[in-house]
Amino acid sequence: MKLAIPIINEKVSEHFGKSEYFIIYEINENNEVIGSKKLENNPCGDGSHSGHGSTVQTLLAENPDAVLFINMGQRSITSLAGKTALYRANDLDVENSLKEFLNGNLQQVQ
Repeated sequence: MKLAIPIINEKVSEHFGKSEYFIIYEINENNEVIGSKKLENNPCGDGSHSGHGSTVQTLLAENPDAVLFINMGQRSITSLAGKTALYRANDLDVENSLKEFLNGNLQQVQ
């Protein structure tokens, strides 16, 4: 399983489209992290006029099974719906949010 978390300033990004990068975690069938990598993003509002579509496309190129986020605009949610599972994080701390996900403590966003 691949889990993507949008990051800004080394924390879970409070705005999905403004994330600096994503951490893509590889998770095995025992719910253990077996690897991770950094995926650069072109955040909206950075002067490139890339908007939400660029962030969604950057992420979908990795084919994640799930995305963990704090806030995400409706257009991004709609664009990702049916392509990946969406989970709302409760904590800006990346490690805490990852643990909550791995422990099954986060509900999927419909």
